[in-house]
Amino acid sequence: MPEPCVLDPKAVRRQAERRARMPIERDFIAREIERRMIERLDLIRLEPACILDVGCGRGAGSRALAARWPTALCLAVDLAPGALRPLSGLAARGLAARAGAWLARTGTRLRGGATPPPGRPLPVVADTHRLPLPAASIDLLWSNLAWHQFHDPSAVLAEWYRVLRPGGLLMFSAFGVDTLRELPGAWPGIVRFPDMHDVGDALVGAGFAEPVMDAERITLGYREPLDLIAELRAALGGNPRADRARGLAGRRARETALARLAASRGSDGLIPVGLEIIQGHAWCPSPKRLPAGLAHLRFVPRPTTGAP
Repeated sequence: MPEPCVLDPKAVRRQAERRARMPIERDFIAREIERRMIERLDLIRLEPACILDVGCGRGAGSRALAARWPTALCLAVDLAPGALRPLSGLAARGLAARAGAWLARTGTRLRGGATPPPGRPLPVVADTHRLPLPAASIDLLWSNLAWHQFHDPSAVLAEWYRVLRPGGLLMFSAFGVDTLRELPGAWPGIVRFPDMHDVGDALVGAGFAEPVMDAERITLGYREPLDLIAELRAALGGNPRADRARGLAGRRARETALARLAASRGSDGLIPVGLEIIQGHAWCPSPKRLPAGLAHLRFVPRPTTGAP
C-alpha cells in the first residue's frame, strides 16, 4: 500500500495557485498525457451521468470531458481556488433542473457560486482526501497527474471508492518511480513517485475491481535549462515537503544547478528528461464493499422439492 508522504497541504495549495498563474503553454506535459487518456476512452463503453475531475488545474481536461458527454454533470475539483478561475466566470444561466437538484442535495460549494449550462464543467474547491460529495454519486472519476500531490494516497483511494457508484469507472495517470531519474543531482523538492505495482495493489486493497495498469516511458529534450525547470515546475510544483529547508538556496546554488543541467546535454544539443507515466483504470464493483468490514448478505429461497 502507498505510504503517506510528508507533504504540507498548505504548501501544496500555494504551489497550485502559483502554477495557475504560469503561461498556459507550460502545461504541455499535462495536456499531452490528457490527450492520451482521452484516446483510451474510445475503448471503454460508458455513458456517465456525473463526472468528477480530481486535481483539474485550470480545467482543460474537465472541458474535454464535458464536451465528450454534454448531457453529463461534470465537476471540476481542485484544492486551489485560483486554479479554477478560468472556469468560475461562467454565466449563471440555463443549468439543467437535475443538476440544480443534485447540487442542492449534496451541498456542493461552487467557486464563486457559478452555475454553468449543460456541457460546461462546474468548478468546485475541495480536497480529494475529503470530498464534499455523497457516497455512490459519481459515474466516472478522472484524475490526470495529481497523485504526487496526495499526502495520503491510500486515504484518497478510499475516498474515490466511496463516491463512485457501483459500475462506475476510475481512470487516472501519475508520474511513476522512474520519473526524472537521470537528472543530474536531486531535483529540488522532489516527492516520492509511486511504483506501478504498488498502485495496482492499492486499488485492489481499496475495493476496486479489474484494475488495469501500464507504464510508458517518455523522454523530452530541452535546449535551455530554464525552459526545463519551468515546465517541470508547471507539472510538479516546487517543494511541498513538510520537512523542507526554509529560506532560499541562494544564487550560487542556482547557478550550480543550471550548469549541471547544461552539462548533461546529449549529442543533439538537448537536455534529456525522462518521465515514467503510469496510466490505470479500475471499476467499482457491484455490490460495493461496505465500510467497517461489513459484507452484503443475500437470502435465496430454498427450492421446493415437492411433498415427501
